[in-house]
Amino acid sequence: MEKGYFAMTAANWKGLSPEERRAVEEVLRDLPASDALDRLEVCFSPCEQGLELRIREGTAHVGYASRTALMRAAGLLRQHAGEACFETKESPAFSLLGAMLDNSRNAVMRVDSVKEMCRLAARMGYNSLMLYTEDTYEIPGRPYFGYMRGRYTAAELRECDAYAASLGIELIPCIQTLAHLNAALRWPAFSAIKDCNDILLVGDERTDRLIDDMLSACAAGLSSRRIHIGMDEAQMLGLGRYLQQHGYRRSSEIMAEHLSRVVELCRKHGYAPMMWSDMFFRMASGTGEYYETGVTVPREVVDAVPPEVTLAYWDYYHTDEAVYDAMIEKHRPFRNPLLFAGGAWIWSGLVPCTRYSLRAARAALGSLLRKGVEQVLVTAWGDNGAACSRFCTLPTLQLYAEACWNGETADDPVARRMEACTGGKMEDFVGMDDLNFPPDRTDDGMRPSNPARYLLFQDPLAGLFDRHVSRGYGAHYGRCAAQMRQAGERNPRWKHLFDTLAAMAQVLEVKAEIGLDLKEAYDRQDRPALRKLAEETLPELICRVDVLREAVRVQWLRENKSFGLDVQEIRLAGVRARAEEALRSVTDYLEGRLDEIEELAQDRLYYDGRPEDSDLSKLLAGPFWAEIATPNVL
Repeated sequence: MEKGYFAMTAANWKGLSPEERRAVEEVLRDLPASDALDRLEVCFSPCEQGLELRIREGTAHVGYASRTALMRAAGLLRQHAGEACFETKESPAFSLLGAMLDNSRNAVMRVDSVKEMCRLAARMGYNSLMLYTEDTYEIPGRPYFGYMRGRYTAAELRECDAYAASLGIELIPCIQTLAHLNAALRWPAFSAIKDCNDILLVGDERTDRLIDDMLSACAAGLSSRRIHIGMDEAQMLGLGRYLQQHGYRRSSEIMAEHLSRVVELCRKHGYAPMMWSDMFFRMASGTGEYYETGVTVPREVVDAVPPEVTLAYWDYYHTDEAVYDAMIEKHRPFRNPLLFAGGAWIWSGLVPCTRYSLRAARAALGSLLRKGVEQVLVTAWGDNGAACSRFCTLPTLQLYAEACWNGETADDPVARRMEACTGGKMEDFVGMDDLNFPPDRTDDGMRPSNPARYLLFQDPLAGLFDRHVSRGYGAHYGRCAAQMRQAGERNPRWKHLFDTLAAMAQVLEVKAEIGLDLKEAYDRQDRPALRKLAEETLPELICRVDVLREAVRVQWLRENKSFGLDVQEIRLAGVRARAEEALRSVTDYLEGRLDEIEELAQDRLYYDGRPEDSDLSKLLAGPFWAEIATPNVL
């Protein structure tokens, strides 16, 4: 155990079994030692529900109804140990409070990182965790499933499972049994069971055998008898090889048959399945939208869903409680248990969208608590490369935990709990968003957008996003760099996160306006300005990109297996290479080896085709990397 961190004093802690004592020691081991906690005489005992904590004049009583409640109570005890008088009773509003961590978009968490997240979640009061694994788990006899992707072995999953269980957390397998399997289906080994895109060929015995093997692999690694089988966003279901083999059939019929098969396989393995609910609503919609108002799922579709399937309604997008109210009611005709999945927005680049996450979460939680939804999940997707750390989700995770245990969603109490549970200051974590809040943005997080990402990856010569940039961006990012460095000093445990964002802000201090500088100097034929860009600004940008690349590498390898780092390095190497090409092009132009710089001779258009008199405060939610980096075919 690291010197200066928590260690239980055996003499003054009574009532815990040896296993419970070890769990308390483990859940608190990341936190600094506390003289006040050491001095307390603490008596632990079971209680009927939730948890109870009373502190009076050097003694404390902790009551707990479950291992999960004991872990949260231990965190509360540590937080309030120095107070002369403190008392609270808490009982969770949600029977399942879980976090889902995406391990399929290149970033597969190291076992130690999974354990660290378990400790953080346990202190908050979570009782479940999902590792979202499309193909990143080992299936015996299928070497191409998760090949070179950092897949978990059965032994690694068993280690994570046992550790989570010791802290009162159920590690629930979360896989895909229909779509979202592009990483596996890229290999010829699976070509025969590919319908189209990332969708399995349903109705084929070979597909059923693969899913059977998936379930066997999950059962070999994880002890939970619940499983998430995915089945979302399969809009092209039945329109590829299936169409060629069977002719056209309604997607609702195909879906019902496939779900029946998968549920039967789940029964074989003793699993109670849950699945995303969007396909039922998309199939009933004329536009294929999930949240379309006025859509009623046909009775025959409702009746076709086996009653043991829990339906997961996912919604990360709305900030109006009425939308959540309406969607919950639209799920009522189903006979199935309902789970709600909100989101901690870390899937828009290196920088999280925490203000928006919290705004959407508060709207969702208001509805969930009123409507009596008892199963809640917080998702942390990693779309398009998983550049952002899963630990940037901590403010959103803490908000859901406090809403569950005591109905509290206000900033100050959530922030105090977050610092007690994680050692991180909520204001600084929310402040990471400032990289996505340049001076002309005025919506205060009403919509997710990611200028930090598209300004980082756009080509300085092509300037695809330059019409969306105003003067003052560079100065803004200079201030952000200083802010992130200061936040790193205030949050030493999480300094590596702030170091990465500081390095990114330093790049953007130079790069955000460099396209404007290049275009203006070229159009004016301001040769001194062009020469300064070539001799000073572009070389400085290249140096700063190198610093960012190293920071990204350090953060990645601290949290994840090495697989997937190649994508981050390829992208950042591309940023460097295009800065070098800009330097060469300008130099060659100034020295007469180029008659023109073709990219700089082109007019700049708005990326999203907005009107010429558009309000720039309406920033983009930038697309995926390939669409940011180039307009050409990649």
